[in-house]
Amino acid sequence: MDFDDFFQHMTNKQPYDYQRLLAKSDWFDVLIAPTGLGKTAAVIAAWLWRRQDKPQQTPRRLVYCLPMRTLVEQTEKNARCWLERLARAGLGQDLPSVDDVYVLMGGVEPPRDRLRWYEAPERPAILIGTQDMLISRALMRGYASGRARWPVEFALLHNDAFWVFDEVQLMGAGLATSVQLAAFRERLRSALPTMSLWLSATLDPCWLRTVDSLSPKKVLRVPGDVPQDARSHAVRSLIEAHKPLAKAPVAPTGAKEAEIKLYIRDLAVFVQKKRAPRGRTLVIVNTVDRAQKLRTELLKLDVREEKLVLIHSRFRMEDRRKQMERLMAVNDAIVVATQAIEAGVDISSAVMITELAPWASLVQRFGRVNRYGERKKEEGGAPVYWVDLPVELAAPYDGKHLDEARERLLSLADAAPAILGDPGQVEPPRRVIRQKDLIDLFDTDPDLTGFDVDISPYVREAADTDVHVFWRDLKALATETEPVRPSRNELCAVSIGRARDWVKALRARKLPIYVPDPQWRKGERARADMPPGWRRLDGELWPGATLLVDVAAGGYDPALGFVGEVGDASQGPVTPIAAAPPDQTETDQEEGEETNEGFARPVTLMDHTEHVVAEAESLCAALSIVGSEKNAILQAARWHDVGKAHEVFQETMRRGLAEPARYDGVLLAKTDKQHLRHKRSYFRHELASALAFLAHKKWRRDGDLVAYLIAAHHGKVRMSLRARPEERQPDGEQESVRFARGIWEGDKLPAVDLGDGVVCPETELKLTIMELGEDAVTGASWTERTRALLGEHGPFKLAWFEALLTIADWRASAKERIGSANATTSF
Repeated sequence: MDFDDFFQHMTNKQPYDYQRLLAKSDWFDVLIAPTGLGKTAAVIAAWLWRRQDKPQQTPRRLVYCLPMRTLVEQTEKNARCWLERLARAGLGQDLPSVDDVYVLMGGVEPPRDRLRWYEAPERPAILIGTQDMLISRALMRGYASGRARWPVEFALLHNDAFWVFDEVQLMGAGLATSVQLAAFRERLRSALPTMSLWLSATLDPCWLRTVDSLSPKKVLRVPGDVPQDARSHAVRSLIEAHKPLAKAPVAPTGAKEAEIKLYIRDLAVFVQKKRAPRGRTLVIVNTVDRAQKLRTELLKLDVREEKLVLIHSRFRMEDRRKQMERLMAVNDAIVVATQAIEAGVDISSAVMITELAPWASLVQRFGRVNRYGERKKEEGGAPVYWVDLPVELAAPYDGKHLDEARERLLSLADAAPAILGDPGQVEPPRRVIRQKDLIDLFDTDPDLTGFDVDISPYVREAADTDVHVFWRDLKALATETEPVRPSRNELCAVSIGRARDWVKALRARKLPIYVPDPQWRKGERARADMPPGWRRLDGELWPGATLLVDVAAGGYDPALGFVGEVGDASQGPVTPIAAAPPDQTETDQEEGEETNEGFARPVTLMDHTEHVVAEAESLCAALSIVGSEKNAILQAARWHDVGKAHEVFQETMRRGLAEPARYDGVLLAKTDKQHLRHKRSYFRHELASALAFLAHKKWRRDGDLVAYLIAAHHGKVRMSLRARPEERQPDGEQESVRFARGIWEGDKLPAVDLGDGVVCPETELKLTIMELGEDAVTGASWTERTRALLGEHGPFKLAWFEALLTIADWRASAKERIGSANATTSF
C-alpha cells in the first residue's frame, strides 16, 4: 500500500502533496502551512506511516505539545478517530492502538487497567499534552507528577521521541525552551534518536534561533515550496478566500468597570446587527471575563440561549464538551470565544468580529472565517470587523504588539491568507535555559530548605500559568479511607492569577482549600474537615497545583465556566461531577515508609530478584540494548534489592506475615500486610544495596554506573547522598556516627544468594563515601562519582539507563501484586 491509500483510509481524504513530502522525504524541522490545510493530520499520518515503513528509523513516541487545553482535547479526539479507522481497515499492525493515546493535562492519569505511557518504553505511543505538563517533565520537574517519577518521564521524553510543537505563536517562554532542549540533545546525545518539528500557519523560522541553536532549520513552506499544491485549485481557494476587512464602530474607552460595561453593551448591539443571516457569527474577545459578560448581554437582547455558544478554556471538561458539540451542531449560532478558538478548531464562520490582538493571533483568528473559501467573492465573501482597544486593555498581550497589529490592519482591506504577509514577531523570553541549568535540574533532591528550582519561567510566562480546581461535597467524604482523586471531567483550569484572587476571597470567608498531601498514608481515615489524601493550602499557589474545594465555595457556573465568585445562599452550591472509581495508582512513598501494595502473597528476595532481571532482559531485547549498557542494567537488576536483607527491612516483612512460621529463615522482598512503617525512620534499602555492591567491587570506579542505577531505582537516592534534615544520630551512640537515609555506619548485611551464581558475602556498610573528598578505603565520594557519570554519559543517556531498571522493577512488582503466573514465589 502506498501513502495515498494509507492517508485515505485514515482521514477519508486524499493527501496534499506537502503531506506526501512530510511522510516520505527526510525529516523537516519546521512546517509553515495556512489554516485549513490539515497540518495535524499531516504530522500524525507522516509519523504513523514511517512507523510502518521504517520503524527502526522512526521514534516510538510521538509527543504532541500544545499551548492550550482545548487544543489538546481536539487533537486527542482526532488521533483516536484516525487510529480507529486504520484499525478497521486492517492497517493497525505495529502501530499504536487507541489505548496508546495518552493525554497529559492537569495531572490526570489514565485508568489503572492499562500501562501508563512511562511504563512501556518499547511500545509506540502518542502523547498529547499541554506545554505545562510536557515541558515541565522534559525539565525533570513534572507538574502534578511524583518526584520519584521525574527521571523516568524525563528519560522517555528525551529518548526515542518525536516532539511536535504546534501553534508555536502561542507558546511564549516554552518556545525558546523547546529549541534549547533540542540543541542540548544534539550536543549531549540521547541514547536513542529524538527529533523536533515546529509548526504553525504563523511562524517565522527566526523565532527558533536561540543562544545555543543558531544553525538554520530545514523548513517546509506551504504552498511556496510545493509547486503542485501551489497550482492546486483547492489550495488556491483556501489561501485566496475573500474576507473583506473593516474597523468596527464600537470600542472601549477605558478599563474602568463602567466603561467596560458600556463597551460590552455596545458590542452586543453591534453583534446582533451584523449577525450572519446564514452561517455562524464568530465573536472573539481577549479575556474570559469579557466573553462571559458579552454572552450575558446578548441574552438580554433576546438572543435565544440555544443559539449562543461560549468557548473558552475555563470550563470543566464535560461542560466544555457540551459547548463544543453545540458549536459544531448549530450552524447559525453566535459563538462568543476567547483565544481558545484561535487554533485546532476546525470551523468556518460567515461573519467575524474580533478584538485587536497581536498579528500572529489575528492571522489564526482570520483562519476561522470563510475557512474553505465557501463564500465566494462575487457573493461578498465573509466580512471581518476588528475592534480597537486602548492600551489599558492590552492584557493579556503587550501593548506594543497591539500597536504593530493595528498599523497592519489599517493598511489592509481583505484578510485572505495570501495577502496577510509575514507573521510578525513574538515576545522574546525573559529567561532562557542553558546547559548548566539542565545539568543542575538532573539532581531531583530539594535544597536544604526543602524547596525545588522554579522552572516556570522556562515553561510559560508566570502570569499565564494554570492551576486546576474541582468541587466535592466534603461532608460526604468524612468517612472515606481511600484517597480522593479527581477525574479528568471534574477539573477546571484557572489562571494562577485569578485563582489566587479567588483563594484570597475564600480565606476571607474561612472556606477551606485543599491540595494533595504527600505525607498522607493509605488507610488513614479522613481527619476532621480534612479529605483523605489532602491537606489545607498554606501559603501561595504554585504552577500545576490541583485544588479541592467544597461545593459550597461556589466560583463556577456550568453555562459560563469559572467565574471566581465565592458561593452564598442565593447563588447555591456548585453541582459536583460524579467521582471516578478509585484509581490504584502507585503514589510516591513517604520517606521512611515501605508500602506493600496489595500483594497476593509474600515474595522472596530471590524470586523478586529473578523477576526483575527477567523484566530487564525483556526490555533490553525489545529496545535492542546490547553490550556494556545491557550488562550494566542486568547487573544492577541482580543487585538492586540486596539491601532488603538488612535487619530493619526483614523485621518489617516478618511483622507483616500472616503465617510467619512458613517463611522462617527466608529473606523476603514483599509481605502480606500493607502500609507498614519501618521502625528505623527514613530507611532506604536501595542505598544499602548500592553500598553493598560498591564494597563487593572493592569501591573501584568501574562499578559506579551499576551502583548509581541500584541507588536510583526508586528515585530517592540519586546525585547526592546526605541525611534528611529531620534525621537524628542513632540512639545510644556516644561518638558521632555517619548516617543517611536510615542507613547507619557499620550496619551489616548477611550473606545473600542473588541467583545465577552471584553471592553477596556478609557486608559491613560504610558511609565515608558521603563525605566530600577521597577516603583511603572507599575512595571517591558519592557526589564525585555521580557527577563523573553525568559528565561521561550526559543527562539523557544516564536517565535512560536509570529508567529501564526502574520500569523493570515496577513491572515485576505489578505482576507479583496480581499473582501473575510469571511472578510466583517458590513457597
